[in-house]
Amino acid sequence: MNRLVYSVIIPVYNEEEVISTLISQLCTVMENLGKPYEILIIDDGSSDRTWELLKIASEKYPSLIGYRLNRNFGHQAAVYAGLHLAKGEAVGVMDGDGQDPPEVLAEMFKRWEEGYDVAYAVRRKRKENFFKRFCYFSFYRIFCRLATIDIPHDSGDFSVMDNRVVDFITSVTDANPFIRGYRSWYGGKQIAVEYERGARQGGKTKYSWFKLLNLAITGITSFSKVPLRLATYTGGLISILAFFYAVFVVMRKFIFHFPSSGITSGWSSLITLVAFLGGLNIFLIGVVGEYIAHIFDATKKRPVYIVRESTNKRDYMVIGLPGTSVRHGNK
Repeated sequence: MNRLVYSVIIPVYNEEEVISTLISQLCTVMENLGKPYEILIIDDGSSDRTWELLKIASEKYPSLIGYRLNRNFGHQAAVYAGLHLAKGEAVGVMDGDGQDPPEVLAEMFKRWEEGYDVAYAVRRKRKENFFKRFCYFSFYRIFCRLATIDIPHDSGDFSVMDNRVVDFITSVTDANPFIRGYRSWYGGKQIAVEYERGARQGGKTKYSWFKLLNLAITGITSFSKVPLRLATYTGGLISILAFFYAVFVVMRKFIFHFPSSGITSGWSSLITLVAFLGGLNIFLIGVVGEYIAHIFDATKKRPVYIVRESTNKRDYMVIGLPGTSVRHGNK
């Protein structure tokens, strides 16, 4: 009778301006579903009043549990922490900036009740500026071209997953989890739910361009070998072109007796070519380095997150090691 049907995970970082409103709206929607639920808000090392507001809200809403991470581990690590700690049969994930409507979350829970393993939200429109919308649009198309899995276009982490999918994601030994990638890799019965993504309810975005770029690189290098193969093909192509050019130079000199124009002849083109090949070499070494970095992080076996404290006194100092599929909070 006390089993939890729904869990909702919300990672937050310095969201004091929106957190109270979001909790109130979400609790109203979840109550209308009429089944036992829990809301897990993962404070990813906030430096403002987010944690204080979470403690106040947890006293008002018994279904709310706040977890405060030891430091800022990053958005994907905070979502991963929530997946570890959730106890519901269906687990929803949404952002803490108010851009993900709780009503859409309720609709995705209904899709789960219809038998779907995953219901994911797809954005019809975004309220961000044109350049940011263009970057998001380009990333999903490039990713699908490169990756071995098909991640739905314009879908983020906003979704509802069956607990079997959650157990799979938390069982993966990946120190840098890319949640939406593993959600798609799982397969099963999945359905899209379209919605219009609104503007932020308050505050500023915590995802800088640098963080977005790192997320894109993590996603591509986690699910695609194409960059490595492109490096191989590029190196091979340049070697073939260099060989034929060398043959051309020798033939021009010794067969056609083409005269030299002096020691500085072709200096500009030579320097340009050397600079281009040098930059290309550094870029390709960086591509290889990204994959080596994944291996390096995996060998250290460091926890993905550490919970510092919880509004539920029974759950604290939870250490989230990658590859541990048992989802609970212990002392």
